[in-house]
Amino acid sequence: QSNPGIVTCLENHPHRLETGQFLTFREVNGMSCLNGSTHQITVVSPYSFSIGDTSGMEPYLHGGIAVQVKTPKIFYFERLEKQITNPQCLVADFSRPEAPLQIHVAMLALNHFQENFGRGPNIGCPQDAEELLKIAMSISETLENKPQVNGDVVKWLSRTAQGFLAPLAAAVGGVASQEVLKAVTGKFSPLQQWLYIDMLDIVTPLEKTGSEEFLPRGDRYDALRACIGDSLCQKLHDLNVFLVGCGAIGCEMLKNFALLGVGTGQDKGLVTITDPDLIEKSNLNRQFLFRPHHIQKPKSYTAAEATLNINPYLKIDSYINKVCPATENTYSDEFYTKQDVIVTALDNVEARRYIDSRCVANLRPLIDSGTMGTKGHTEVIVPHLTESYNSHRDPPEEEIPFCTLKSFPAAIEHTIQWARDKFESSFSHKPSLFNKFWQTYPSAEEVLQRIKSGESLEGCFHVIKTLSRRPRSWTQCVELARVKFEKYFSHKALQLLHSFPLDTRLKDGSLFWQSPKRPPFPVKFEFSDPLHYGFIVSAAKLFATVYCVPFAEKDLSEETISKIISAVKVPEFRPSNKVVQTDETARKPDHIPVSSEDERNAIFQLEKSILSNEALASDLQMKPISFEKDDDSNGHIDFITAASNLRAKMYNIELADRFKTKRIAGKIIPAIATATAAVSGLVALELIKVVGGYPADAYKNCFLNLAIPIMVFTETAEVRRTEIRNGISFTIWDRWTIYGKEDFTLLDFINAVREKYGIEPTMVVQGVKMLYVPVMPGHIKRLKLTMQKLVKPSADKKYVDLTVSFAPETDGEEDLPGPPVRYYFVQEDN
Repeated sequence: QSNPGIVTCLENHPHRLETGQFLTFREVNGMSCLNGSTHQITVVSPYSFSIGDTSGMEPYLHGGIAVQVKTPKIFYFERLEKQITNPQCLVADFSRPEAPLQIHVAMLALNHFQENFGRGPNIGCPQDAEELLKIAMSISETLENKPQVNGDVVKWLSRTAQGFLAPLAAAVGGVASQEVLKAVTGKFSPLQQWLYIDMLDIVTPLEKTGSEEFLPRGDRYDALRACIGDSLCQKLHDLNVFLVGCGAIGCEMLKNFALLGVGTGQDKGLVTITDPDLIEKSNLNRQFLFRPHHIQKPKSYTAAEATLNINPYLKIDSYINKVCPATENTYSDEFYTKQDVIVTALDNVEARRYIDSRCVANLRPLIDSGTMGTKGHTEVIVPHLTESYNSHRDPPEEEIPFCTLKSFPAAIEHTIQWARDKFESSFSHKPSLFNKFWQTYPSAEEVLQRIKSGESLEGCFHVIKTLSRRPRSWTQCVELARVKFEKYFSHKALQLLHSFPLDTRLKDGSLFWQSPKRPPFPVKFEFSDPLHYGFIVSAAKLFATVYCVPFAEKDLSEETISKIISAVKVPEFRPSNKVVQTDETARKPDHIPVSSEDERNAIFQLEKSILSNEALASDLQMKPISFEKDDDSNGHIDFITAASNLRAKMYNIELADRFKTKRIAGKIIPAIATATAAVSGLVALELIKVVGGYPADAYKNCFLNLAIPIMVFTETAEVRRTEIRNGISFTIWDRWTIYGKEDFTLLDFINAVREKYGIEPTMVVQGVKMLYVPVMPGHIKRLKLTMQKLVKPSADKKYVDLTVSFAPETDGEEDLPGPPVRYYFVQEDN
């Protein structure tokens, strides 16, 4: 209530808005005239903004949701004839802001050359290059800014004008295609008005070759050699590259590899790809190596086959393994050292970090990339020149607190995650535990005897509860679904309102039920409501699948379901004294303690099951369900959509349609072919530089957002050097080496490090295992143990990587970590 009125967001929830944007409000208590109104904002801080004069409004009480309102924006463009003489350029590389105008002049000169001579400049022709330069000089004088002509740009444009570089076409084509989509849809901000990407560093080989180095015209890669020269072409043919991931970017990368001739050498060169996933229907709109008849086939095998259709000379090995510690026998150090470059096309940070660590350990270059909608990034990691992927860390993804999911959802994302968790616990996790238990204890009679004797069997009470309540017919599956409806969407609300009535106040006098907490209200079951009916049918189908209960099409009819439900006796609500968790920092408990009453009840239920069911052995198995978002017939998304929206109704949260629910529950990262093409093209261009052995300042990382649009190139971060002392330093790419023998003790290892590198080790660690920490009890005795006994290597393991720390120069400071020390168990012939 002031002028201006300041809106403050909840703690740890920055608004991420900009001055000038518009918002509308809803669910504001007290200052109710704000609800439904639209206001232009001025940002005050990351957590607050002003909305104009609110001094005349009624007092604010609590709560409220602000929603950004997208307003149309008009863009004005100048005519081409005016922009030719005075172009408005988007700067992509701020280290070379003059480049766009220089390229503009060179491109205009190329157009004039083609008009004058009816052809483009010949490859590597000095006369044509000089002529093009003269034209550029004269054109520069006619432009308003009279930009300086860059002779190198003009000459290289002359040399490459008749060439074709597939990755460059992909990068530029991705940007251009997005502009077409903007023109058609009116969505996102169009480019104003020119985007020139300075690719001089990319297309220039280390040695400036002349025309005599090119093979006769008509050769398959003549157009490519016009851009990068014979030497780089041959290096690409002989390249060993490991591509991890065959999704959207992976498919585009394979297409680029095929068109560049990667891995097509007669004696050398191989493309190795791996991806554990199968092709899903939702992949087809952006993973262009796949077609509808490929659905449910392995991505890697299918991508390899499709790539050979583009270039049959390419040599390619495909695997379906996940690259992780469990597959290090396949993707060993020897495997990595055979690769010239590793390229990742992954969808998660954890896998990127693992592969980066393997590349650092084996001194292999890595090129990483990713997209999310219209956004994309590329990152180049080169041994001894750049930092690695693990050198920087993004902030961790924000997790939904356990108490929010369980009792206090405030957004549809919370209810969707709750429904997803219910799916996993009911139809995947519970059946898996059930089966595992009976595989361990196959006899129900034996389990009963062991419980009676006081023995504690892990998970037995949960398993017995499931066994005693399992449905044995379609009717019982429908009845179970109806009971679950009442429990989830009525009894839960009544219990919360019993524990915290609407007038409950906190110690400071404020209401308990205020934003972000929303009070729940029980949902009364109505068969005629499609949402209610949808939950019953989808839940019953899943229960029937899990408990191996057969059902037919007629069982799914409204008449059959209605008849069953009308006969169900729904349990009445009885309030309990269970403590409701309200602490947002609390985590889900690992296990719930079992009371003595639960134990007695379990014995009774198991005895009852054994006596009443002669065929008990057949009931000791369930069928776990793996969540599959793309099969519309399995009912998985149907269940999650119905459950999520029913919970949203209970808490008065805006509902989500099936498509939005599928996207959130399936953790689908939005992808668009334009951004994918642009990113993969930029990756392949950096690949050419890595193959050519370019200096550090030639490599470019890129961040792009085709919606805004923005494309920013930056130089890679130079690798940092850590000083230990006495002139001894190291980087992440350095590795010390110690060669031992069979009777080499830990003390021998420490002495060897001291003698070879001049530093006294204070601690030796293998991964997360502490081999030697002097302050730990018993560790001094380990000095006499052999390295073989301490490390316990497998028979085929020749070495182990250890982390060694050193004493600081000043007392009180922490020990200094050194570079990895690779210890060989026996001396190798070198």
